[in-house]
Amino acid sequence: MQEQLSLLNRISDELNADLHPDRMLRRVLDLTVAHLNATTGSVMLLDQQNRVSAFILQQEDLSSERAATIVGTILTEGFAGWVLKNGRGDVIHDTRGDDRWLVYDNQPYDVRSVISTPLRRRQRIIGVLTLVQDEPNQFKEGDLPLLEAIAGQAAIALENAQLFRQTEQERIKLSAIINSTQDAVLVTNSKNETLLVNPAARDILGLKREPAPLQPLTELTDNLELLRILSPNSPSSGEVPLPDGRTMWANVVEIPEMGRVTVLQDISAFKALDKLKRDFVTAFTHDLRTPLATLKGYIELMRMDGPITVRQEEDLDGMSRAANLMKSLIEDLLELSRLERLEELKVEEIDFEEIVLSSLGTIRPLAVSKEIDLIVAGADDTLLVQGNSVLLSRAVSNLVDNAIKYTPSGGRVNINLTKNGQAQAVISVTDNGPGISAKDLPRVFEKFFRARPELDDTPGTGLGLAIVKTIAEQHRGQVWVESQPDKGSTFTLAIPLEQNGASTSTDEA
Repeated sequence: MQEQLSLLNRISDELNADLHPDRMLRRVLDLTVAHLNATTGSVMLLDQQNRVSAFILQQEDLSSERAATIVGTILTEGFAGWVLKNGRGDVIHDTRGDDRWLVYDNQPYDVRSVISTPLRRRQRIIGVLTLVQDEPNQFKEGDLPLLEAIAGQAAIALENAQLFRQTEQERIKLSAIINSTQDAVLVTNSKNETLLVNPAARDILGLKREPAPLQPLTELTDNLELLRILSPNSPSSGEVPLPDGRTMWANVVEIPEMGRVTVLQDISAFKALDKLKRDFVTAFTHDLRTPLATLKGYIELMRMDGPITVRQEEDLDGMSRAANLMKSLIEDLLELSRLERLEELKVEEIDFEEIVLSSLGTIRPLAVSKEIDLIVAGADDTLLVQGNSVLLSRAVSNLVDNAIKYTPSGGRVNINLTKNGQAQAVISVTDNGPGISAKDLPRVFEKFFRARPELDDTPGTGLGLAIVKTIAEQHRGQVWVESQPDKGSTFTLAIPLEQNGASTSTDEA
């Protein structure tokens, strides 16, 4: 018994010493053959589909094609096949008296005694271990438990080896992807000590070599924006300007029990393009103001010059409405351009519900003119936020104005104020208008986009929701829409609540 335990310990050490399946099995097979005084042995392994995935045969000087043929024959017609089919081990004392033993063509040696057992793991047979002797009656039934114990250890080791190989392959694949990507990838622990810095990140940080393990990030960079984004209770994304003039967009993902993964993408080209667009919009809107004011002045002069006909008055009214719409469009474009250029927001402590009620007071006459009921459900708690009251009022007004415009006369608009589980003040505006199709929902907040072409005669510049989205982002908030065609829409604006007397979203400038 002591000798068997010693063998099992040696085999366990051999299995743990090398995770390469072929070398591991060969060493275990050699030890087992020596201990049980066998002439030689073989191992055949099966994959998840019960196909042969690997094997070690007694005869080693076979071509791969010949070896595959022998293995296939043994597993279908031979003793190994019987063990596999019956799911248990057994002993053949003399092969000449047992038809389970198969002698294949041109077999170079004579086998008289055989012992074989399945390799089992998690209720599945993953292979067969067989030992042979060239003399009869060399194995006893008492040898079977030891062989089964060895097979059990081998099965566990094989599974570990497969898991290790899969993990290593995934690691190599992931490493290749991370090291070859143009995006900078920075992995840090909860103390902002570096765990991984890919080549693109080293370039951004100005490092010539791989940093030391667990080196504090503050020793690698003095970029205040990057350090701010990676500090506790900071936003999970934001722009990071670099000393060389480039601008990166950082996205930070928290990984439980590990730290943070930060991916930085170069958005310099987009920033330059966006600046050109804003400069163009600002220039042409400013240039349009003077001729538009002149046009409106001439319309009033025509009314003052003398009597005009009813038809002429109708024409002048149409011209005046068109000029006013153009004026609104210019003002919205200028405001949107100003918001997009805004780098720091002047904020103060605001009661969000007061902002909402004040905005509804100015827009209620529009609802009255269409006989639309505005139904307001206030929040149970005080909703204090750090924000800009003028901009938040504009955002709320735009949402309610949009709902009123697309709600038919005699309808209703529900405004609901609440606090959600993400510590945000939330206003939801629900109408019973025409609704929006699923394919158009992602584009609702784009500039000038209108989801229903048949409603193009509805007054508006097409910029109201784009302004809401920009204001939400300036406050580190979100805005989204839920809608179904012919059932109405719900637009929701969420702004971070003030916590512990400090803003959770942005710093006061």
